[in-house]
Amino acid sequence: MTPNDPAGAAPVRPAGLLVTHRALGQELLRTVEAILGAQTDVHVLSNDGYSGEALSRAIEERVRQVPGGRPVVMFTDLAAGSCGIASRRADHGDRAVRKVTGVNLPMLLEFFHYRDTLPLDELLPRLEAKGKAGITVT
Repeated sequence: MTPNDPAGAAPVRPAGLLVTHRALGQELLRTVEAILGAQTDVHVLSNDGYSGEALSRAIEERVRQVPGGRPVVMFTDLAAGSCGIASRRADHGDRAVRKVTGVNLPMLLEFFHYRDTLPLDELLPRLEAKGKAGITVT
């Protein structure tokens, strides 16, 4: 039994939040939707025009907008960039917010494909594995 899968119940659908530089998050979501169809329960936030502190506050506000206390999986592009730093500084209280850095298309496709069927504790390692598997050097 986990917070995302109490007593064997169906997993609680996590919301997605993409926090990226410029229009990267929006373009990744557009590409996901071109492949899988329209998606709901997902927000995109660009760092464009935000100071580091303001971006952290904007992240907090987007998380608060997710209804029902549902978990949030936050994807950022660079762990050491302004989006990754702001995501770590944002305070979500007791809200379940899991952070995934280095967002790429394979991990997002995995997230949107399996978020309704897998508990969060099983989904997150899959995202990491799929994201890494999507990178090859030949």
